[in-house]
Amino acid sequence: MTVKVLIVDARPERSRALEQALRDAGFEVVTRADEHDDLYAIMTRVKPDAVIIDAALPSRDTLEHMGQLGRRFPKPMIMLAEEETPDLTREATSAGVSAYVVEDVQPALVRSMVNVAIASFETHRALKGELTKTQTTLSQRRTIERAKSQLMETHAFSEDAAYQWLRKHAMNRRLTIHEVAQAVLASDDFES
Repeated sequence: MTVKVLIVDARPERSRALEQALRDAGFEVVTRADEHDDLYAIMTRVKPDAVIIDAALPSRDTLEHMGQLGRRFPKPMIMLAEEETPDLTREATSAGVSAYVVEDVQPALVRSMVNVAIASFETHRALKGELTKTQTTLSQRRTIERAKSQLMETHAFSEDAAYQWLRKHAMNRRLTIHEVAQAVLASDDFES
């Protein structure tokens, strides 16, 4: 499958060379856009797999705009710039930039640069998904524990009996134990 790349450029002369290098490396450049264009509409229309932002010195506004774009359309973003400072790199990373490259990009490096940015983005997204899943699981377990405590207090159940009660009601009603636990906590007289 061909990787589709959107180039957002502030310097058309450099971006033309970048576009040719990407095509030579086997990527499909879906379009080149100016940073002042409606990037939301362009992202919706062309659905790129990666975005390369070519800016001489990215401003705070550019980075903020890229951050908003990345939150709405999560894609690997590579920023090409002429200068690098620790603050600028930190701000670019906070804005969701997967790779920040300084100086001219040699055509031979284009393929690896894009592939590494995509791999890094996918790894980050998978880790974020795992974190969200883990947080959800922990939250559900806390709800179940609180419901068990309430059942133990209200009905003088042992911990095991309270869990079995939740489990039985979940099976009978075709709900998850978490859903039954929420109902127990929401109602003083939740019964079968």
